[in-house]
Amino acid sequence: MKRYLQSNQLSYKKISKFQKGLAAVEAAIVAPIFFLILFAILDGARMIYAYGAVAHAAREGVRYAVVRGAEAGDDLRRVGDSPTTDAKIEAHVLQRAQPLERIRITTTWEEDANQLRDQGAGKVVEIQIEHDFEPVTPFLPAITLSSTSRTVIYF
Repeated sequence: MKRYLQSNQLSYKKISKFQKGLAAVEAAIVAPIFFLILFAILDGARMIYAYGAVAHAAREGVRYAVVRGAEAGDDLRRVGDSPTTDAKIEAHVLQRAQPLERIRITTTWEEDANQLRDQGAGKVVEIQIEHDFEPVTPFLPAITLSSTSRTVIYF
């Protein structure tokens, strides 16, 4: 029995002698995969944040348009901002979507019988915002995030 234990210990020592650099090789193989997955998770979180900002900007833009329709009076603090225009809505949305860059804003007004946009009370306004999200992680494609908000003009 003693001889068996001694032979087992010798073979263990021989195996461990040949495995000295094995941990470094395993780390070199696993590290890139680990970091790729880590950065993909971080990009996913960034994308969720960017989509939330796009959706919030669309809601803010449509809210701005809804309270500044054709029949809205001037607010004493902001003289000259009603009725609103596409340029005023775009400036407001760009201010609300501050951390995002390269966003596209499309405002659609309901049309009257003469195919002219109608900003009267009871008509519908729709704002669509698109943002090109570019991930940091290699091998992931750019994604266009889009949000649309639509509601009825109050004034």
